This record gives sequence, C-alpha cells and structure tokens, in this order.
Amino acid sequence: MEPAVFFDGQSSRRRVVALAFTERLEITEPGEGESAGIASWPYDQVRRVDGPEDALRLACTAAPPLARLELRDPTARAEILRRCPALDGPGSATAVSVRRIAVASLAAAVAIVGMIWFGMPLLANRLAEITPYSWEKPLGEAVDPRVRAIFGAACERPEGAAALHSLVRRLQTAAELPIAQEPAVLRSAVPNAFALPGGRVYVLSGLLAQAQSPDELAGVLAHEFGHVVRRDGLRRLIRDGGTAFLVGLMFGDVTGSGVVLMAGRIVLSASHTRVAEEDADAFAVTVMHRLGRPAAPMGALLQRISGPAPDGPPSILRDHPLPAERKTMLERDDAAPSGPALLDEAEWKELKRICDR
Repeated sequence: MEPAVFFDGQSSRRRVVALAFTERLEITEPGEGESAGIASWPYDQVRRVDGPEDALRLACTAAPPLARLELRDPTARAEILRRCPALDGPGSATAVSVRRIAVASLAAAVAIVGMIWFGMPLLANRLAEITPYSWEKPLGEAVDPRVRAIFGAACERPEGAAALHSLVRRLQTAAELPIAQEPAVLRSAVPNAFALPGGRVYVLSGLLAQAQSPDELAGVLAHEFGHVVRRDGLRRLIRDGGTAFLVGLMFGDVTGSGVVLMAGRIVLSASHTRVAEEDADAFAVTVMHRLGRPAAPMGALLQRISGPAPDGPPSILRDHPLPAERKTMLERDDAAPSGPALLDEAEWKELKRICDR
C-alpha cells in the first residue's frame, strides 16, 4: 500500500503515515519501534476536501480545521469510499462548492437587479447627455429599415410629401433643433407618431386621418421634437438595451437575442415616462406659440384619439399622462393665433392624401 501523507493542521510538517481501518480510521506514524498513533477519525465524520487531481484529500469534522490526509493508493481510496457514508456531506468540498456557487449566484443576481433598477437609468441619462448628435444619427439610420419593414414603405405622394416637409421645416426653425428632422408617413391604422434617435420622426397614417387641421398635426410633431431635444429616444434605447443585455446575462442569453427583442419593443411601443411626456408637451406649447399658433388643437386631437374608454386601442396615449390632464394643460397655456397658418388649405388637403395611391 502506498504511504499516505498527513498534516496535523497545527504545523507545516508533512508526515508519511500508515492507515488502519478498524472501528475508526486510525492514522499512525511508523517509527523505529512501534508505530505511534497520531489521529483517530470516526468514519461518519470524514469529509472530502479540495486536493490534487491524483489524490483523495480528506478532513475530519472532529479534528483541527486545517488537518488533512492525502491518499494516493487506490486500495486505501476505495476503502475510504466504502466506509465513509458522509464523505460529501456538510463540510465537504462538494457542499462548500455548492454553497459558494449559490451565494455567488445570488450576489450576482442582486447586483444585476440593482444595476437594472438604479444603474441603467443613471448611466442612460449620463450617456445621453454627452453623446454627440453625430453619433446618434447612425442609430436612427440603423433602425429605420426595421421600422419600414414593420409598417411597409413610406407614403410618398409628391404633393403630400412636399406639404409635410414644409410643415416640418417651419417647426424645426421654431424649435431650434440641433439636427435636421427626416419625417415620414407610414401606413398603419394605429393613430401614433414617434421619434427615433438621430432625428427620424414617423407619423402613422391613422393619426393623419384623425387630424382635422394643420395645428393639430403640428402640435403632435412639436411634441415629438421635444423628445428629440431631450434625447429621450437615445436615453431609452441605452436604458432598455442595457437592461435586456443584463437580463440576458442573468438567464444565460449570451447571443444578444434579448437586446434585439427589447429594441423591437422600443420601436413598437414608442412610449416614454410621464415626466418626459409632460416636458415634451411643454416644449410643443413653446414651439407653437413661437409660430403664433395655438397649442390647444393638439389636446383636442389627443382626446379624440383616446375616446371615452381608458382601455381603447393602442395610440400615442399609451404610457402617457391622462388625456384630460394633458388637454387641460394645453388649454390653460394656450394663446390666440397671431401668426399665419402653417399650411394653406390646398397643402393640407394634399398632406391628408399623401397615402393615396
């Protein structure tokens, strides 16, 4: 039998010992005379601990914490495996590893959840503030094909497109936007409008169909320009994209599919926080007044879209302040028209027909 090696846990001395498998595991140190017994371990208190690959390293719950016994002899190892019923019980390397993994996993999960709830919003706000507009524009260009794949090609009847660009130019000048807007009308029965990072603004034909005047549509566009100025789209893209990545880490999604799904949800929902919506409304009021036009018509359009039922179809009101509150604010801060119409009657008719084939 190959000799075993014993460490008493109280010194660094390495002892070559002999083993006797009696009622207990007897560990003796051979000498010139009789062997001296140095340890006696009950079988049910022997535990496996971390050790070299070619050795079985053992500890005993009744021995000093650092006492170790290393076995390399196959016969002795087999005997230990047969006689020690709790080899991988509490205090063993297996139990300690499982506990460490569980504790580490819980700590990682708590850290990820904390980052999602607190870290990502702060990071998104900071990055949105310092990101140059020249970097933001490619984001909108990258998402634009996916938006058009969802809704189809943009409505491009020339006379209507010209009227839309004329309206946007006037709004852009009054809003003093740092980047030029690229508006498009997409076919959809959903009455909605949304802005992407980089100045991409979309009006769905369902919204255009319900608008009864240029001032109503202009108010909604000015509202979306408010999101562009505040970098709300970029902020939300960073926050939700980072959140999806962290959730993917938590659940083992290392392919990034969670980020793709989250980006799709951002485009489809196009919703912002209540505070962001209120700020965008205030921005729209300012822009409309700079043009000498009233802001109250936007509130009328929003209330017309929402209808009396709070659980109506998806619209620009989802996740927004209550329509009645917004309408009251717009009417309270409104001013009588003092400037020229944003579009003449002929231009407005052409814009309403932009999706006609």
